[in-house]
Amino acid sequence: MICFLALVLYRVMRMRLKAKRQHQQPGRPLLELLRRLQTHRVRIGKQSLTGIGTTTPQQLELFAALGIKKPS
Repeated sequence: MICFLALVLYRVMRMRLKAKRQHQQPGRPLLELLRRLQTHRVRIGKQSLTGIGTTTPQQLELFAALGIKKPS
């Protein structure tokens, strides 16, 4: 099941990049950019705060090319 989802994700990324006329293929370099995203969760008493680390310009370009909002 995970392999099927990975294939679907790969094909959707490839289709969106092609539609935006990007010459990148959704291979390892692009997936490495996404993998570097860091989420943080802090719990202070009963309050829980979550956030995301600083995104790089390359990650922001990839989000724009894929038509995805920047994670918050």
